[in-house]
Amino acid sequence: AAKWCIIGRYVEGRYPIFGKEYLKWWMVSQLQEFLGAGVLENNLSLYYRLLGAKIASGVKISKDTRLSEFDLLHIGSDVALDNATVRPFAMDTRGCFTLRKIQIGENSCVGAKSVIAGGATLPDGTCIGPLSSSHELCDAKPEHRRHCRPLRASPPLWLKVLCGWPILLLQRVLTLAPVVLLMVQMASTEWYVDSFTSIQDGVEYIATPERMGYLFAFIIFHRTVCPCLALAYAIVVKRCVIGVFQPTAGGEEPHVSSWQLFRPWLLGRLIPDPHLCGVAKILGRHYEAISALYRLLGVKVGRYVYWPGSGFNFTEPDLVEVGDYVVFGSRSLILTSDAHHRRRVVTLEAGSNVSDRCVVLPGTRVKTGAVLGSGALTKEGAIYEPGTYVGSRGNECMQLKKAGAGASEPKETSYARAFGRRREATYTVLPEWFHIAWSTASICWACIISKLPLVSGLMLAHLCFSDDWQAHSVASALL
Repeated sequence: AAKWCIIGRYVEGRYPIFGKEYLKWWMVSQLQEFLGAGVLENNLSLYYRLLGAKIASGVKISKDTRLSEFDLLHIGSDVALDNATVRPFAMDTRGCFTLRKIQIGENSCVGAKSVIAGGATLPDGTCIGPLSSSHELCDAKPEHRRHCRPLRASPPLWLKVLCGWPILLLQRVLTLAPVVLLMVQMASTEWYVDSFTSIQDGVEYIATPERMGYLFAFIIFHRTVCPCLALAYAIVVKRCVIGVFQPTAGGEEPHVSSWQLFRPWLLGRLIPDPHLCGVAKILGRHYEAISALYRLLGVKVGRYVYWPGSGFNFTEPDLVEVGDYVVFGSRSLILTSDAHHRRRVVTLEAGSNVSDRCVVLPGTRVKTGAVLGSGALTKEGAIYEPGTYVGSRGNECMQLKKAGAGASEPKETSYARAFGRRREATYTVLPEWFHIAWSTASICWACIISKLPLVSGLMLAHLCFSDDWQAHSVASALL
């Protein structure tokens, strides 16, 4: 509704920066970022249609795909968008921004982290691979469809309903158990009242110090204890129900039985975010505690791995091998299977490096001393020798330079030296338990601060109307 009230329909053209149209565009963009899709998160095609986009039937849009300037989007039937950016907005060099239409033909697909720019027209059946753009249509090939994750077959509905939904419901119940127990404890206290005779009684009850303490406890438990329970439940289900993911043998067709389709689907619902149900925010996103959690999920992790702040969401964690001293940048993707559910192991040897915004395809092996620079795209099944690789040309990263002698031996990183030999360091290194305590305390403090305006208002109302509610003119007028 805000989009239609503020800007109406987006119209093609060139507009000055910081002008009226720019201000309206900025307001709508910020509202979209803040509010999200809400209840339509699982039906993004309908969500974008309501915002003005022309989207045909059968379109599959991943939750991490970014669409904007919706009235200028024309998406044909059976299109698949995988973590892509489709944006008619662009800046020019004359202090203006432009809005141009985007046309995506039917039966097309756009791979992970690819960009469709304003003014682009994709013919029917265009298949853009990962880390590409609409300016590189010469690299579009039909075989890129197998790397488009929305095209993966889904398990049958009966298996989701009979097996998946009860498991997910039990996780939700277990996650909310601490908050429910706090409510039961609050209801058993002497000052608890189950009915009120006036508004004044309600304000006095809500504003009691004990009630305020329980309010803060509800929020803190929801942000700290509940995510840990959700992840613990997911780990138990992964180990006892889902089991170990095995790579597809060479020359054999992948298993696509209902159960094989169900296993990665269930794990993706149990751990829907790259921050391990939010536990990574509590423990610190980069440290050894994250390695321990990934090991519990089946990832083969070495020592002193520096994890990215953006995290990973592995669909088949048993197929990921990470050696000692591996350093990650942020916003990268590691894929261990294609749209046909053919599974292959991804190996990052000791001392390798995966920088920002990389896409590592199934079967990739990054050897010791190899560095995947920012925006690097690997080729499925390729081996990368020591050296530096960047970008993507012709659907594969380019080797920027070869490594010198001795690069094949893993070297201890600065992070490993700091935490592994903390007492030998010439500077102060805080132990990992301190980082965990600091992160937990920061989350708790943020929870308290977020509710201070509400608590302050309730306490103020209690003080102002504590004697006789009806005696105050403002309260009498409201009543």
